Amino acid sequence: MMKYIVFILVLFASCKGTGESQIVKEQIPLTTQDSLKITNYVEKAKKSGLSSQNYQKYLDSVLLIKPDSAYFWQQKAMPLYKARKYSVGKPFLKKAADLYPEKYLSYSAFMKCLFSKEYEESIGEFMDMKERFGDSYVMDHTYNFYIALDYLQLNRFDEAKAFLLKSKEQQFADFPDDPPYEACHYMDWFYLGIAEMELKNYEEGIKMFDTSLQVYTNFADAMYYKAVCMKWLGKMDDAKILLEEAIKNKKNTINEESGVLRNLSISDISSVKFIF
Repeated sequence: MMKYIVFILVLFASCKGTGESQIVKEQIPLTTQDSLKITNYVEKAKKSGLSSQNYQKYLDSVLLIKPDSAYFWQQKAMPLYKARKYSVGKPFLKKAADLYPEKYLSYSAFMKCLFSKEYEESIGEFMDMKERFGDSYVMDHTYNFYIALDYLQLNRFDEAKAFLLKSKEQQFADFPDDPPYEACHYMDWFYLGIAEMELKNYEEGIKMFDTSLQVYTNFADAMYYKAVCMKWLGKMDDAKILLEEAIKNKKNTINEESGVLRNLSISDISSVKFIF
């Protein structure tokens, strides 16, 4: 069984202005003086830098005025997750999700999937979102996609496949004018290949990797795992050739700006033991 390593490339949004346009669940009215104070604290927080203690202190000052602002609770949590201080940031993220679940519950589930690796909690929150607000997207992918990643990390491959199929059908419905290989994100096709491979459906796995490669033609991750499937089918010569191609393209890995999880550090692929 392959053990997967999670890598994340996420761009974090910085504070812009007071964030008031992003807050719809607030109840506490602001005086003109309070608004000016918040603007001042936010500007000082921005100048302090996301990773500084002063950033946190200025946002604390904001939240003393507006404790019902989900946006600023999320802004406190975000740099702590970026710094891998998950247990410190988790209560702030929970506060944001409690105050404004329509916006931040899915974000919390996403962070638990890709950052803090609390996979079962992530599944629970995504399922709660689906039940309360319907299927949608967060950080460029469907809720079903992230639920599938959670199940992959839990080695529950049948369930991972089922949710990836749901994600595929959701995207087909949302983008009916696109060809199938483009309507469904190439990462969905890639992880469908991973699920099929783990279920020993190697021919199907190859089909999924090929579909991913239709969009991202030099995707080293897809080449590598396609070669693994070919190896298990006894196509040793073809597998060796494709492995060499994956090594040549090792810099062509995940190229998204946000919300990315990948299984293998392809920058180290040449050191991976590929048994023949």
